[in-house]
Order: sequence, then structure tokens, then C-alpha cells
Amino acid sequence: MIRAVCLLAWRSLWDRPRRALALLCGYGVGVAVMIALLSVGDALLIQARDRDLAAGGDIVLLPEGVDPAVLKINGVTDLYFTIQDASFVTREVLRGPRFGSAVAAAAPQIAGQQVYVRSRRRVVPALASAGIPSLDRATHAAPGVPGARDTGGDRSWLDPSPAELLNRLDRFHVPPPQARPAWAEWDYFNFMEPASGAYGYLTVLAQGRGRGVLSVRLKRRGQKVEDVTIAAPLQPGDLAFDSADQRVGPARVRNVGGRYHITITDPRVRADLWVTPEPGYYLPPGETVADGVISGYVVPVLRGSASGVIRTPHVALRLDHAPAYHDHNWGTWRGVAWEWGEGGGDGGTILYGGLHVSSTRSPAAERPSVLFLWEPSRVEGHTGGGFLGAFPVQAVVYAGWHPGPMLGGRHVPVPSSAAIAARIGADEVRLLLRVQDVLASAAPLAAARTPTTAPVAFLQMRGTVEVRGTVDGRPVRITGRAAAETFVAVPK
Repeated sequence: MIRAVCLLAWRSLWDRPRRALALLCGYGVGVAVMIALLSVGDALLIQARDRDLAAGGDIVLLPEGVDPAVLKINGVTDLYFTIQDASFVTREVLRGPRFGSAVAAAAPQIAGQQVYVRSRRRVVPALASAGIPSLDRATHAAPGVPGARDTGGDRSWLDPSPAELLNRLDRFHVPPPQARPAWAEWDYFNFMEPASGAYGYLTVLAQGRGRGVLSVRLKRRGQKVEDVTIAAPLQPGDLAFDSADQRVGPARVRNVGGRYHITITDPRVRADLWVTPEPGYYLPPGETVADGVISGYVVPVLRGSASGVIRTPHVALRLDHAPAYHDHNWGTWRGVAWEWGEGGGDGGTILYGGLHVSSTRSPAAERPSVLFLWEPSRVEGHTGGGFLGAFPVQAVVYAGWHPGPMLGGRHVPVPSSAAIAARIGADEVRLLLRVQDVLASAAPLAAARTPTTAPVAFLQMRGTVEVRGTVDGRPVRITGRAAAETFVAVPK
């Protein structure tokens, strides 16, 4: 049978050689086209999983202002684009209340990062890549490290314990040599006793020239403010650059299992306070560097509670799960002023802030005002908060100005209210702060942003806040307590 088929094929080819050659060429072209199509399909599949391509996946996260169309020019790894605080973006944004139900998986990666390896007195340039293997598999992405499995460090990076998170957020920083004369860094706590209306501020500050300052301000309703300032030299080991534990003079701040234990032992002020963060309510570190101005800010405790006692010779406050807040600032604080406020209630929590620099040499040194919004977790059985988003502030309008506290023999003008409007796309948030009490102090580190030479006063305001808005078509309603700060010129 096979011999007969071969004989017929040979006879046909011999009898019609041109027709047979045309048939063979057509068959070959068909096979070649099929191979090419299969190769293109395979290439598309590989490219869809290529970690260096912005075209793969359903959602692409890019630094603001970057055009996705140009990312493949020389590859993303050659352009060194990165997203700051990728753990916060992964954990609180992509897995948070706003996008968690829509995002199946997300895989943060470092791809082809330039590093230098020192070995046997030689420095060798290399490219390093990293990822979390389980997330790489969940997103069907090319593995950052082929064949790797999740380690304890991977799990800690994605879901740190409360203590690990505070140490990651709240460490001090080594100032650059050129910035040391103007460097300042501090832990700031504020708290309020709702029953009596008493409130206080506690600041532990370190300056770049090895000096430290402890500042305590306590205010009872209907009484004068109690101010205590204690200066002390910084000793080796007082400041920790890898944890939240710090010491300045008689004040000590320790991270105990994800809670802050603050103690002060001095005849002028004594304190034994515990500050407990509420899970999910925090803002990751952010730093801007421009024209010699460095500004860093992080909020480890946007919403928390304070318990314990703090007393001076004239004032004593006993706190029992009182509302508390804590942030951390660092940088070169000469000629700098800011707008800032925080507050909230059962419906959620807000934070807004913007930085103003007296120097006009570099607009990039300014930090535009932004309003951040959190809401209580909607997951059953889960306590804490969830990050909803950041909204550029369109306007901050103070109203109802009237004479306030005395400073340097003059009344400082203070507002009765502040209205803030923030919007991005179809999302809009409006905030109304009603001021009930104001403390005023001189502001030596700030520069007046007015054309006059009038002295500048620093205002610390207390009151209530009402927030109304719409995010993703859902209404936002928040009512509760608030604290805010601003700077004003004091007329002569």
C-alpha cells in the first residue's frame, strides 16, 4: 500500500513537475505563516508577563506625570522609575476599602535596580531584582527572583506586626552634613480629655547641632496655658535611626509591642503616658528635597488613644482612653510655615496639610496642600480604618477674624472658622472647622509670607470639624473633634 502511494506521487511529480513545485511551495508558505503566527502569539504572552513592560496587566501604577507610552524606551529599569511606599500602596490602597473588592492581586517588584557589591576590597556593579514570590504567582507575573519562596521578611514587609510597623515609620534620620546647621526633627503628640475639655501638646525635638528640647503645653478650660520647655544636650545613643525609641533630656519615647510608652522625669514636668494607635489609621513617610530645603513628614498615629497622667507644678491631667494623635517631622526648618489639621469621629478621619517656604528660588520646595481621608473598616469583624484617598486642596479660607491671645503685648488675630475644599475628578470633599480655643506663640523658625515686616505668630487651634463629600459616588459624612495649625502676621 505504501509502495503504491509513493509510486503514484512520483508519477504525478514526474508528469507535472511545474504544478507539483507550485503545490509544494504553497504548502511551505502556509506552514511558515502558521509558525510565524504561533511565534507572535507566544511573544505576546511573554510580553504580557514581562515585568519591564507597562502594557502587561489590567492596572498600571506609575509616578505622577509619567507617560505610559514611553516606558519601554530603554526599559523601565533603565529609567529608574519607582513608586514610594510600595508596601502602603499594596496593603492600604490596592487591598484597602476603596479598591480591595476590584483588585484580584498585586505584585510589587524591584526590577534591575543598579547596586554596587563590595567583595574582597573590590566594588562590582550589578543589577538586583526582588519580589514577593506568592504575589508574583498570584498575578501570573514573571518572578522577581525565579524559584524563590516567601520568606519571613516578605511576610513582614506585606503584613508587619504593630511594633514592626511603628519602627519602620517612626525612626529618626541622620541629617546630611550640609543641612545639619538648620536641621530639626521631632516627635509630636497631642491629646484631649473630652469630659473636661482639657488638652495638651508634647514635643520631643532634636536639632542638628546636638541639642534637644522637650516642650509641653497643657490647657484647661477657662485657665491659662501651662508651658514647660526643657533644653538638654543630646547624648550618644539617644536617637535611634532604626526604631521608634528615642530619648531627649528627661523624656523617653519607647515602642512597646506597637504602643508608645512616654515617660518624663523632671521636677518641672512628670509624665507616664501610653498612646495606642488604632489599626489602619496612619500616613507613610514622605520627603521632598529641593533647593536645599528638606521636608519630611509621617503620621504613625492618625487616630489613637492616650491613657496615663501628665503633670506640672500647676496642672495635672489624667487621661483614660482620650483621643490622641502623633506625627513626626524632619528637615531644614528655616523660613518654613504650614497649614495643617486633623480630626474626625465615628464616620472617619481627615488630615490636611501644606508646606510654604519663604524662599521663592524653587517652587518645588513647596508642598501643595492635600487632604487625606480614612473611613472605618467595612469588613465584618475587622476593627480599624481604611485609606480612601488623597485629594488636592483647592482653597483654605479662614473667616471670622477677631482679637485672640496676647503675644508680645499685642492681640493676635485668630479665625472663628476655616473652610477647606478639595477635589480630584468627580470626587469632592469639603471641610468646615469651627474654632473653639486658640493658643498663640512666637514662630522663630517660620518666615512671614506677607509683604510686611510684622512678626509672625504660630496658632494652635482646637474645635470641631464637619466633613461632607462624595467619593466614588458614595457620600462621606464625618463629624467630630479637630486640631489645626497655621501662621499669621501680628499687626503692630
